[in-house]
Amino acid sequence: MSHIEYLRSKVQDVEVVDELSQEMIWEKHGAVIWQANKFIGKPCFYPVYRWKNFYSYSILALILKKNSLDINSKAVELVNADDFQVLSANTTIDNEISRVGQAHHCGYSISNVDEYSSKIVEALIKDTVHLEKLHKGYVNLIMCGGKDSLNLLLLPWENPVVALSAEPNYDLVCEFVEKNSLDIQVRKLEDTYNDEHLEDEIAENCCRVDLAHWRWGIHLREIVQEYDGKVVIWKGQVGDLYMSDTWKTYMYPSNPVEMFIRKVYKKTSFLLPRYVNEKIGKFLQPSIIKATWDKSANLQGCHMGFIRSLSDCLVLSAYHGPHMVSVLSEAHLGAVAQHDIRPKIGKLLLGRDIIYPVSNPAPKISGFRLNKHKTELFVSSLKSAEVPTQS
Repeated sequence: MSHIEYLRSKVQDVEVVDELSQEMIWEKHGAVIWQANKFIGKPCFYPVYRWKNFYSYSILALILKKNSLDINSKAVELVNADDFQVLSANTTIDNEISRVGQAHHCGYSISNVDEYSSKIVEALIKDTVHLEKLHKGYVNLIMCGGKDSLNLLLLPWENPVVALSAEPNYDLVCEFVEKNSLDIQVRKLEDTYNDEHLEDEIAENCCRVDLAHWRWGIHLREIVQEYDGKVVIWKGQVGDLYMSDTWKTYMYPSNPVEMFIRKVYKKTSFLLPRYVNEKIGKFLQPSIIKATWDKSANLQGCHMGFIRSLSDCLVLSAYHGPHMVSVLSEAHLGAVAQHDIRPKIGKLLLGRDIIYPVSNPAPKISGFRLNKHKTELFVSSLKSAEVPTQS
């Protein structure tokens, strides 16, 4: 059965509530579409889409529910551009479907590194403990690469934990587990090719992202099936933006002149007095947090919904639970993230110094997914499923 056929059967079973929230959608897996009179809250990362009074984490599910595609010509122009990477969060391929949410606010109330680190650890534990209680006996599958996700292995998990990693980080993750004496199995992810699965990815993507950046899909599906779906997949999404100096050069869309200035600042900021860095940070932070909505909420956030829909299991970012978002929203990045504080976070989590890999190489883009985000391929998949299309 194709993914479209499977979703088409699922969207008939709508969960009806009076009021709906992000937590109701993203704390348990089961329903694909909710019908509600009112939505409470403003998600800043996880995908929540709306058509009339129907809501879903999947654009495709809503298209199948209304049984039509009303093509957004602006989105088509952006998607088919040679330099396309990701649509902004507020842009969808269907004119009748919109995304719910916005960038979180900038509170600046946390400006002490020790306080910030302690609050992050407390929030991480609260959010993950809460989710584990809702999924007793499930296996935590933690996708690992750099420090953001490696620190998740240090949390006081109650349910079983399995680390998933792919080349070129697999050996480094194994080394991290061994050197820090962690009793955790590490499994290697492979980015295998399958015609039918690729068609499913094209359909579920709905042209949001260059699919070359979203890897390992078929293997994740297979692993989830091994556990009969009794898993929660965890990722450490965009943690470095809030816990290292990545924020200094984070822009969307990118401007060459401003990017050059930001890079110069990043390289020389250690020479500046604290109060100057704090002023620069406060000046830059609103545009940085806006970029997390415009870019990260699709490129990383929508990957949560993408994997969830295709693998039929819950997929979460440990850095975007309600307690974590509350802490991150109050961070004064110019004061608390001038340097990489993730080793400090790791030490607080485990109670001792942590040995991290000396490098964090990026995985290669997925060659067989290049240009598979194009609108003509998506429209073709819907027409094959007899979904009416209008432009």
